[in-house]
Amino acid sequence: MIIVQNIYDTVANMKEQLQVELNHPYVKQFIHHPEIDEDKLICICSFLDSISVEEREKSKYVLPIMLVQIALDTHDLVSIQTIGNNESLLKERQLTVLAGDYYSGLYYYYLSRSEQIELIKEVASAIKHVNVSKIKLYQNDTTDVKDIMVNFRTVEAALVNCLCDYFKREEWKELLEHVILISSLLRELRREEEEAPSLLLQVLEQEENVEEIVLSQVRESASVIERYLQGQVNLNAQFKDYLYELLNKHKHCKNVVGEG
Repeated sequence: MIIVQNIYDTVANMKEQLQVELNHPYVKQFIHHPEIDEDKLICICSFLDSISVEEREKSKYVLPIMLVQIALDTHDLVSIQTIGNNESLLKERQLTVLAGDYYSGLYYYYLSRSEQIELIKEVASAIKHVNVSKIKLYQNDTTDVKDIMVNFRTVEAALVNCLCDYFKREEWKELLEHVILISSLLRELRREEEEAPSLLLQVLEQEENVEEIVLSQVRESASVIERYLQGQVNLNAQFKDYLYELLNKHKHCKNVVGEG
């Protein structure tokens, strides 16, 4: 077995492999290079490490899941503005859709090549749950804050958690859901500060004290993570450090909002 002393070595290696797959020269001319969600990457690599998946086997799981995530994120970038006769915007929209399809195709290629039929089923189910939850958010299907957060959590965590289902590690699902939820919520708050588009904050815009609603969910998720840090599952040292750092970010963000 190949031993990696630091989980971030694995993360860096996987990120490098993903960059190679995403580096399509024609697509790069017209759309933004897709971002790799490092928090989700850390969660996946840490999970695989803690259940003793060999280093050389990890890419079989990391790359397909992250490529699907990037494909879905890329499709979310498709502009819905009226473009009229603007051929440049039309081409950008078409290429964005095709880029998302291209990344999805890579996911199918990786899993079919390794004949991981059961994992394909799990990923397909996760994609379905993500899309259903996105539709509910986009259509403002509910005004109940708890329902909104449940749908947002599904959108953000379903793909990572399908690995827990595949490996039958139910005890990891709650932890990873709340880790990803905190990192995603803090990202949404940063987007608000930068006046960047945010689906969640757009859905919550009719609510008063939106920041407090978000931070209330962050506090709830932080309590779950603290419970797991007390030994509920086997966590490697680097992932524990990452979780403590995430909790510190939450506390800092809470203080900043409180001062504001």
